[in-house]
Amino acid sequence: MSGHHVQREQRRFRLIAVATIVTLALVLTPVLLLSELRLEIAHRLGWVPSNAEQLFGDGDPVELIVLVQETPNPYSGPSRQYTAVYIAEWTETAIRLHDLMHGGTHDLPITRYDLISGATDQSALLFVDKEAPGGAEAAMITLATGEVRSLPKGETDPGLPGNWDEEVSFGNIGCSGVSPDKAWVACIVHGGTRLFFGDWELIVHRFGRSDEAIPLYRGLGSDPVVAWAPGGDALYFQNEQGLWRSNLTAPAS
Repeated sequence: MSGHHVQREQRRFRLIAVATIVTLALVLTPVLLLSELRLEIAHRLGWVPSNAEQLFGDGDPVELIVLVQETPNPYSGPSRQYTAVYIAEWTETAIRLHDLMHGGTHDLPITRYDLISGATDQSALLFVDKEAPGGAEAAMITLATGEVRSLPKGETDPGLPGNWDEEVSFGNIGCSGVSPDKAWVACIVHGGTRLFFGDWELIVHRFGRSDEAIPLYRGLGSDPVVAWAPGGDALYFQNEQGLWRSNLTAPAS
């Protein structure tokens, strides 16, 4: 083989190598730079857990409403139960509450709110629009019956024992989100491959058995507000990316 032929082969090999590198760079650069694309690929390929149904997107005017209750924990200090009771949807004519306990919807006769407070026994929630023209507007809902009652204009105390000036605090579950039946604990965890595929992971484990974790969903953005369905068979979670439901017994897709 002549020297010129060898040089041509070498040049051709180098061109092929450079073209391959450029092609890979063009393909992989968006994957490396775009966290949403990376996570979507990981979900599709089954590299990360994706057992969740998106109920509302990031632009939908909804909020997950959660009740938090202290509960004894024989394995540590007191834990907290997080129960999702409503999804509040802002419409042009009312605040529509999707009832996660009993099904159906309830319309509050207000179009916005900037405070949710609750009765001491968690039997009722008060939604208050403090900036309403002419004075505050408030509507109370009784959780057991779904009964809605409007308060007189300017009043924000329904006459029941409660902290009616304090916001219902959802908090961050960390790794202490006990289910209503005290059978499971939900956790938001970080680290490991989550640094590359997503920012956090939702897992559950049996109450008192933290060594037996079941991963449910890998997500992006800030840690979500997480709460159990009233029956303890599913989890609702919401952050700036949207609102999802994850069925505990459903297989990961």
